[in-house]
Amino acid sequence: MATGLATVYEALLQDAQALEVIEELHQTDAREFWHRAIAVLQQFSMQQRLRGLLLTHHPYILTNPVFQQSDLQTWIFTTSKSSLFPTGVLPIGDTQVVQIPKPDPIHQEWLCILITETFCIAIVSPEKSHSCIWSLHPHAVQVAIAALSPRIRRNEQQALFESKLQQFPLLMPSYQVMARFGAILMAQSSVYQELPVPEIQEVDIIKAITHEVRTPLTTIRMLVRSLKRRKDISTEIKKRLEQVDAECTEQIERFNLIFEAAQLDSYPIVLEATKLEQILTDGFMRWQEQAGRRQISLEMFLPNEIAPISSNSLLLSQVLNGLVDRLVRSFPPDSHIQLVVTSAGEYLKLQFQSQVMQQRGGDLPLLKAVGQWLMLQPETGTLSLSLPTTKTLLKALDGRLTVRMHSTSAAYDGEILTIFLPFKRI
Repeated sequence: MATGLATVYEALLQDAQALEVIEELHQTDAREFWHRAIAVLQQFSMQQRLRGLLLTHHPYILTNPVFQQSDLQTWIFTTSKSSLFPTGVLPIGDTQVVQIPKPDPIHQEWLCILITETFCIAIVSPEKSHSCIWSLHPHAVQVAIAALSPRIRRNEQQALFESKLQQFPLLMPSYQVMARFGAILMAQSSVYQELPVPEIQEVDIIKAITHEVRTPLTTIRMLVRSLKRRKDISTEIKKRLEQVDAECTEQIERFNLIFEAAQLDSYPIVLEATKLEQILTDGFMRWQEQAGRRQISLEMFLPNEIAPISSNSLLLSQVLNGLVDRLVRSFPPDSHIQLVVTSAGEYLKLQFQSQVMQQRGGDLPLLKAVGQWLMLQPETGTLSLSLPTTKTLLKALDGRLTVRMHSTSAAYDGEILTIFLPFKRI
């Protein structure tokens, strides 16, 4: 249930007077300017003893040394039911936790409002807009405080908050404060630019990750299969073990494919006469079972005879498993995937057509690029090979891959993946 309250960011932008005294810097996804502004504030805070209030979304916004030499009452606005702070990080007796409901959009904001005897400052970075706004002007800080105040619902906290605001009125900073902030900002920026960034090859990271994932999963699968062979296992437990086995196998094969892609330049791919019909027949039952677990139907249409192709059966099988896995995880329940195999001149054509049920509505699951090699589905945390990398693998098999979206007016309105594999030359 939404609160109807504006976020701090919205409140500042909606106030005409505040707009004249705030600065907005557009930043990267890493919230570069937010981190830079907090770093400046931390350095400034360590140069003088501070007394006042700190309003924030997170208990660790300022480092421990700042609290050791300051008298700051910290107010944390959080959706967390319990806030446990390690000893020595915050003065527990002088920390107030304000519970906000999860639907409240403010819990997506990063905010830091500092009110002291000599100056006040507000730094806000919203979730929706990749920017950071900040101001040392009392009016802008007052607007930010006014947006937070209605969220303090406990009577004793309301009284304490009002008392603290009266004790530390909002002041226009002096020239000395402004000059010190400017000096620290310039120094901090130059230090930031000089920080060396180690060059790490993406392929090395992928190899390390795949090894660390495959090894424990292979051990788990081996233990599960040994348990399945026991005669004293009940039917229900055996069914659960089979589910664990299937999940482990899917993850192992997913990371096997990623590892093969990372190893592509390490050794040549040996091409030989390959019977695709056998690969498709062996894989189809697994693909149907995998799709069925996600309530997606899958059907395959093969010609009566399929001539041998020039390929590598192991790598091709892994690539097809990866593509089916990507399709199954990319569409909502009740979708339909059709695989049609036909001849196309010197090539065998495999076409995956995906149908999304119109009546369900809503967007398809989001896929985000993780570097050049991988795609991440944030909803499930599933990694898969990017399509450009998959195309590179198929190119190593003398094949090619095309991807397009079908017209929504057609029977199959989703993504169409088409693979062309060369027939074996006689």
